[in-house]
Amino acid sequence: MHPHSELPSLRATVRLEGKNIINQTQWYDVKFYPYTAPGVDPIFAATGGRFTIICRCVLESNNSVEVLRLFKDEQVENPDGEPFCFNSLEWSQAENGDPLVCVSGNMSQIKVLNVITGELVTTLIGHGSHINDLAMSRINPSILASASIDHSVRIWSLNPAHKKQPTAAICFGQGHKDQVLTLAYHRKGRYVLSGGMDTRVNLWMVPDNLEERMGTDKPAMIHYPHFSTTEIHTDFVDCVHFFGDVIISHAAREYIILMWRIDGFNSDRDPPGPAPIPPSQAVNSHSKVSVPTSSISGTRSAWGGRFQRLLQFDLPDHNQFYIRFNIFHAIGAHPILVAGNENSKLFFWDLQRLEDAGIGDDPSVSASSSAVQSTSSGHIGVATTKLGRGGKAAKAAKAANAAKITKIPKIPNRGIGDPFRSVEPHKEITIQGYTFVFRQMAWSPDGQWCVATGDVSLIHILHRWEDGVPPPEVGAGDGSVMERVVNPSLETA
Repeated sequence: MHPHSELPSLRATVRLEGKNIINQTQWYDVKFYPYTAPGVDPIFAATGGRFTIICRCVLESNNSVEVLRLFKDEQVENPDGEPFCFNSLEWSQAENGDPLVCVSGNMSQIKVLNVITGELVTTLIGHGSHINDLAMSRINPSILASASIDHSVRIWSLNPAHKKQPTAAICFGQGHKDQVLTLAYHRKGRYVLSGGMDTRVNLWMVPDNLEERMGTDKPAMIHYPHFSTTEIHTDFVDCVHFFGDVIISHAAREYIILMWRIDGFNSDRDPPGPAPIPPSQAVNSHSKVSVPTSSISGTRSAWGGRFQRLLQFDLPDHNQFYIRFNIFHAIGAHPILVAGNENSKLFFWDLQRLEDAGIGDDPSVSASSSAVQSTSSGHIGVATTKLGRGGKAAKAAKAANAAKITKIPKIPNRGIGDPFRSVEPHKEITIQGYTFVFRQMAWSPDGQWCVATGDVSLIHILHRWEDGVPPPEVGAGDGSVMERVVNPSLETA
């Protein structure tokens, strides 16, 4: 097996020690700092409750994580009287190179914190209600997008020169009809993907003159997405990601993750036309009429077609919403999809192995054997801070860290021939000791570390490649390969 086929194993489970409020924190989001130089220990941030924690992953015999800084917000309740809770974060970078972390939650503001100085840099104000997700531009660390309960997506400038007027664009109007739950920026920075409680997935095009709008009192108003559909999902869309030009998305209570593509969409080319306008619902009549809700649903696209369903991944025990997945995608490495559920389980899919299998079986799995998913017992790490130590927290972390070996029966087909047949994971990890919900997973930039967070205040550290990151594999990490395997006639630029 190629080194890039190795999937992470549990190395440690940590829990902040201190007062009960910390022990009970739900970590809703976690992300690695994306600007770490190669060979440097990666740094990640996790946020939940009133806390944002900054940690470094270390490969030591008795330690896997170091706590670098803990931010505690002084706000106890939001304006609605609810307990204050962060749910989303993104990394940015100051002009002098200092790492910045942007956090938000059940509030209408976004706070930007300097990790080096510990200071609040700025507060972004503009949304009319709580914020559900943040997404940073992949090409500019000073451009941030946010999704809100107020049905809108906003694009902000973090440039200090635009501090007085940070809103650069507002996506609102004929997009979402309910809360926007999730966002994703395309790697080229030209498109933003959003999903919401209205079961809708929208693709917004970032204006070419966005920089001209920054710092002014006239932000770009984007009323229509270039693509919109309610036909992919049937429930709250709570996680979306780009995989090249392919889209991976999930909705609550569907028990699958879907991979699909927009017909005709190619990020290297301009859209063939403007954003499509939905048909008017106005009726000229002297008698009472009713308009069926089905007439305002469906799919509309600037590319003229609809969409193509490519794959679905099996995700059991997934009744709640606001549970994320993540994907590691880098040139020369196997793309790895990771997801968790509400029954203490993590699932991994090696998308390169699926590409190599084509429409047949996974070549790495023998027809006469079962796929065995084993997890390292890891070591028990209890992150210590100036808040003190607690024996109960250490025992709880020890119990939660115990991992078991799971045998998954041989699946007749782990290939990609049937877009309506769920692909089973290549590896499954179960954390024992608690039944809890995984909320978010994150990959280090080199793919060596994976961190998973969720309920009961636990942070799970996973690792692979004990001998270091292997050299790049020729042909790996090209997401377009998956498209060509599923649709050989697909034209590529």
